[in-house]
Amino acid sequence: MATIEERLQMLEDKDRIRELRATYCFLVDDLRLDELVERCFTEDASCDFRSLEPQMAPIIAHGREEVRQFFTVTVPSTLRAMCHTIHNERITVEGDRANGDCYFELTASDAATGRPLVGAGRYVDRYRRVGGEWRFEARNAEVFFIVPLGEGWKARPQKYSPERR
Repeated sequence: MATIEERLQMLEDKDRIRELRATYCFLVDDLRLDELVERCFTEDASCDFRSLEPQMAPIIAHGREEVRQFFTVTVPSTLRAMCHTIHNERITVEGDRANGDCYFELTASDAATGRPLVGAGRYVDRYRRVGGEWRFEARNAEVFFIVPLGEGWKARPQKYSPERR
């Protein structure tokens, strides 16, 4: 059985990872994208965003500079006025590494048309403690849907891919 100090450390680590996830959402939504990359991702981080909708091609970035390009170019050219939230969080900590997943929901506007959008999906993450701070080593998104608000989400496929962890 873990000592009380080990249990306390695990709780503190999980809380810091939750803060990392929340900080990610605020920085993306506030378009503080260079700060996002510097503050939230490891140097060798990767992002893999995929959709069950065939019109969205997978977006994959390896290394901090590709991750920066994804967030500073691709995201703002696709979505504007984004507000996204996370919930149903799960985190497993093993020393200086951790895994987790959570659902996300978002509202935004289409960058090309200004049309209001709603979306949802699941983040599947790997974390690593670097210099005493938790960072994303891998942030993967399984996008269930991003659709015009009036169309809504009904009849959209949802399939989780645990092998992408």
